[in-house]
This record gives sequence, C-alpha cells and structure tokens, in this order.
Amino acid sequence: MSRPAPLLLGLDIGGTKSAALVGDAEGNVLARVGGPTPADWREAVEFLKSSLRRACADHGCAPSDAAALGVSCGGPLDSATGVVYAPPNLPGWDAVPLKALLEEEFHLPTVVENDANATALAEHRWGAGVGSRDMAFLTMGTGIGAGLILDGALYRGRRDLAGEVGHATVWPDGPPCPCGKRGCLEALASGTAIGRMGRERYGDDTVTAQIVCVRARGGDPDALEILAEASRWMGLGLANLLHALNLERIVLGTLAVHAGDLLLDLIRRETERNCWPRVWEGVSIVPAAFGDAAQDKAALAAAREIFSSGA
Repeated sequence: MSRPAPLLLGLDIGGTKSAALVGDAEGNVLARVGGPTPADWREAVEFLKSSLRRACADHGCAPSDAAALGVSCGGPLDSATGVVYAPPNLPGWDAVPLKALLEEEFHLPTVVENDANATALAEHRWGAGVGSRDMAFLTMGTGIGAGLILDGALYRGRRDLAGEVGHATVWPDGPPCPCGKRGCLEALASGTAIGRMGRERYGDDTVTAQIVCVRARGGDPDALEILAEASRWMGLGLANLLHALNLERIVLGTLAVHAGDLLLDLIRRETERNCWPRVWEGVSIVPAAFGDAAQDKAALAAAREIFSSGA
C-alpha cells in the first residue's frame, strides 16, 4: 500500500499581510488563513502561530501531521539559523530567531527562506522554470529581487545575499537607489522606477507603473518611450547576469506578468542586443507562472526542500 502524500505547512510573511498555509508536495494549497501583519514582531509571531493552527483545523489535521514548515520572508536573514535581520518591510524585526521560535512551538523541521529565493524554488519546481537546470527568477515590483537555481539547486551565496541583481550598478551617474547607491538596476527598471519616470514625464503625482503600462498598450508615445528606457536597462542587467552565470532561463515576475509581451518583448530584444550570440543562444525569458499565488507557493516550496532533503 502506498504511503499518503506528505502535508507541508507554510508561512508567507509580508509587511502588510501574512498567511498560513497547509499544502502538499505538488504546491497545491489545501487550506489558507491570512490577515494583516501586526506591527510588533512578538505579536506577529503569535499571530502566525495561531493562523497556522487555524489553517490546520480548517483542513482537519494537526500541525504534527505535517512533514515540514517553510517560511517565505523578506531579507536580510540567515537561512541556516533562521534569524531575521531587520527587513525593510518589517521594521523592528531585528535579529528575530524565527526558526527557533517556530520549531519550539510546532516541533517540525523548519526553514526560513528569503522570499525571492523561495519564489525561485516554486517556479523551478512547479511553474515557469520546470525543466531547466540553471535559471533565475526576478521580481519587477517595488524593487528587483532575484533567486538563483544553479545545477538544479537553490544558490544562496556566502551570506544569503546571492542574487542581489537589483543592486548591480548599470549607470554610475544614474538616479539614487533606496539602498544608498546610484544607478542600480532597481532604480532604473523596477516598477517603482517606471512609476517615477511616468510621474516626471506627465507631471502627475498619481501615475504608477501600472498606469504607464495601460497607456503604453493604448499607444501613448510617452508611455512607450518609458517602457523602452526601462527595458534597455533591464536588458543590460540581464545580459550581465547571463554572461556571469550562463543561465538557460530567466523567469520574470510582477510587472512583467501584468504587462505581458508589451514589456517582455522589449526586454528580450535588449537582452539579446547586449549578449554574445553564444551566451544568448537557447536562452528563454518567460513570465512567472503563479501571479498573486506566488508567495503561497513559495512558502510551500521552501518546506518541500527540507522534506525532500530529509533535513
């Protein structure tokens, strides 16, 4: 008789909203409980614990029935110890021993993973990265975060900082970036950057990246020029990444998904233009698969990794 498929638990921790999940090893969400993230980290941890118990109750299981618990959270953090170090979207979370607190409560193998890394795992295992050995997942939202899959495995780097493509300098004299540098890819090609360019171009403080995309789809020449400029910078950044790592696939999320080929075609063209032909040959740049469900899938993907490894 075959053994029942393992249950996995997940926590997606965001600056405004968080969610607790029960899922399976194929990334299917079986139960979900979400709500606003409390401002105080101690209250937030208690909220996460109670939400996880409620999600389990909704599915008719106990936390102890699960094989592992995965947490998707903004960095910086230490995935080995599970300590969270003051992410920008979680003020006050300074040196929070999240893994230890959750393992003490639920007695499950637990991993705390950078959200971009966890999303890269989800896309590689179940989404737009399936079938690739070497890929990168990049967001194009408020910032540009990235997760790397190299030779089929997540690559974190020495201090969980691999994949900070958004803070690679592509224009030394460019606009300031929130990180304190100038001319970072994030300052030139993120959704935030596209919104800024739109506000400057139209003289309208209400313009967002989404509005720029809508206007571009309608043929507005200013909006089309803004997307072309952002794509030039994004193509340069992706070409540098391809030259460094010789990837076969790049998965783009957030704005690249919402804008579709309006943006993706420009990015593909600019990336090819900046690549050696042999580096570009066989590379695919594709939209992420999961949209608004990405962070749910990310938390479950993190749990799946420790279950699969037997950690």
